[in-house]
Formats: sequence, structure tokens, C-alpha cells
Amino acid sequence: MEITGTNLQSYFIFSPPDNEGWMNTDVQVKVPHFECNFKCTIELNEFKQFVNLLKELESSIGKEKEIYWSNMEENIEFTLKLKKLGSVEGSYKFSHIGFCSGPTLSGEFDADQTYISNWVTQANSVIPKNG
Repeated sequence: MEITGTNLQSYFIFSPPDNEGWMNTDVQVKVPHFECNFKCTIELNEFKQFVNLLKELESSIGKEKEIYWSNMEENIEFTLKLKKLGSVEGSYKFSHIGFCSGPTLSGEFDADQTYISNWVTQANSVIPKNG
């Protein structure tokens, strides 16, 4: 799965959820002049919340809408603001050990509303068919 735009390329590779719903996740981030790779865990139900928020964003095209999501372990954070004319202003934060405990990579990016559908499709494909 990827969340990309101007000044951000972020890629996520998820393992299938374990018996408790945790997915091991490889995160790769590229922004101008910086790159980072790390592993973290994301719980399936919290990821489903992210998918639902992306769907809300997609259904709000033509209106203003803001969503915020962060995983429990404080490794990934996104704020996405959909503007009435179709642009998306985003901010991100990434940390391999949690925002309060170590270094973070944070910044802002832009995307066109046409990216949203792809984000939804890719995120939805992470959820197991029986999940």
C-alpha cells in the first residue's frame, strides 16, 4: 500500500494479522533529501478505522473534509485535508519507536483528489477477506 503525493512517497507492506490482529508492517518513506525504513506493528481494527476514514474522504470530494489517523504504537500519523476545489493537503509523522521516545520524520505534502480512490483501493486490499 502507498500514500504518495508531492513531497511524500510512503509505502507499507503488511503481514497477515496474527491471532490477536496485529500486522507486522514494513514502512518505507522517501521525502526530499531524506529516506527512512523501519518496522512496526499495526492492529487490524485500527487499520480498518484508517480505511473508513479514507472512504469518508473519498465520499466528500467537492466538499471540505479533514481526517486524522495515528496507530496505537505512535509510529505513523496522517492528517489529510480535502479542499473544496479538489486538492488534498496532508501532513505526516513517522517514528520507528514512537513519537514520544525517539526521532521523528514529519512534514507536509500535497496531492490531487484523484489519489484518494487509489489510497482507498490499496488500503482496502490489506484487510483479509474474512476480516
